[in-house]
Amino acid sequence: MQELWFSDWRSLMGAVLHWLAGGDPYGAFTMAGGMAYKAGWYAYPPPTLLLAAPLALLPWQLSELLVQLLAIVGFERWARRSSGRMVLPWLILWLPLLQGLFIGQTTLLALVALMLAEESFRAGRDRRAALLLALCLLKPQATILAASWLLGLALWQRRWRLLASFGAVCLLLWGGAALVAGPAIYLQWYEGLNAYRVALPDRPLLAPPFGPLLGLLALGFWWRAGRGDHFAAFLLLNTLIYPLSVVYIAVGLAFVVIRWRPDWPWYPLLLSWTIPAVFILGERTADSIAGLTQAIIATGLLAGLLPRLPLPRLATRWPLGTGSSAAHAAPCYNTHDERPAIARGPDGPRA
Repeated sequence: MQELWFSDWRSLMGAVLHWLAGGDPYGAFTMAGGMAYKAGWYAYPPPTLLLAAPLALLPWQLSELLVQLLAIVGFERWARRSSGRMVLPWLILWLPLLQGLFIGQTTLLALVALMLAEESFRAGRDRRAALLLALCLLKPQATILAASWLLGLALWQRRWRLLASFGAVCLLLWGGAALVAGPAIYLQWYEGLNAYRVALPDRPLLAPPFGPLLGLLALGFWWRAGRGDHFAAFLLLNTLIYPLSVVYIAVGLAFVVIRWRPDWPWYPLLLSWTIPAVFILGERTADSIAGLTQAIIATGLLAGLLPRLPLPRLATRWPLGTGSSAAHAAPCYNTHDERPAIARGPDGPRA
C-alpha cells in the first residue's frame, strides 16, 4: 500500500529529475531509490517538463501535497459557485476521485483548469480563459473534446483576443520546450507515446460488458438535465470514450453531475466502495476488470439520476443554498440553449 501512495507523482518527478540530469524523460529511467521504469512511463507533453522542473527540486511528498491542495481548493471553489454546496465529501465518498488523489494523479487539476476556463469564457475574461485552456490541454486525454468546443465557439463568436492569446500561450509553452530541451525532445515524446500506447487497454468505458448500460445511463442523464449544455456533454463523452480501464479516469463525471444536478444525493457515491467490496474478482480477466470499473463509475451517474432521500430535518438545517449562491446554483441545461452568459468584462468579444 505504501508503494502506491503518490506513486504516479513520484514517478513523474523522477522522470523530470532524469531530464534535468541530461537524460531522456520518455525513455527508461531509474529513480534514486532504485525503482526502475520502462520507456513510455512518462508520457506528458514536453511543456510539462518546464512547468514541473521547479517542483522537482522540492521533496516529492511536499510538491505532491502542494499540487493536490491546489486541485482540491480549485475543485471546491468551482463547485460552490456552480452548485452552492460543499463538495469535499466527493473526494472521500466517490472512489474514482479518491483513487486519483491517492496515487498522485493530475487529472483533477487538469479538469479544474478546464472548468475555470469555461467559467472565464462565459464571463468574457478571454485572456484568462486562453491561459487555462492552454494549460488544461497538457492533459488532452481528459479535456480535448470540451476544450475544442470552447475554442470552436470562440472562433464562431469571433473572439479573436481569446484565440490570439491561446496561440501565444501555446507558442510560449511548446516553443519554450523546444528551445530549452532542443527540438529532439518532441521525437523522444513521440517514441515515448508509442511505448505508452502499447501498455494501455484498448477498450473505452462504453465497450462491453457493461459499457452499453453505462452509455444508456449517461444518455438518460443528458436528456433529463443537460441537453442545452454542449460543453459538459463533450466532457461527458470524452470521459466515456477514453480507453483506459482504471476508475480515476472518470473524474470528469463528478464535474458533470455537480453542474447538471446541484441537488445531487450522496448515497449513490457510497456504492462505488460497496461494489468492489462485495464483488471481489476471482480470475482477473480483461472483461472482469472492465466490468468492475464500469460498475464503479456508473455510481457517479446514479448520483445525477436517483432521487434524494427524504430527510426534511437535514434539508431544513442545511439548505441547498441561500441568497445569491442559491440563485446561481440551479441553472437549467435542458432547454436547448447555452447557459446564460455572465456580464462580460473588458475582455469581452468584439463584433
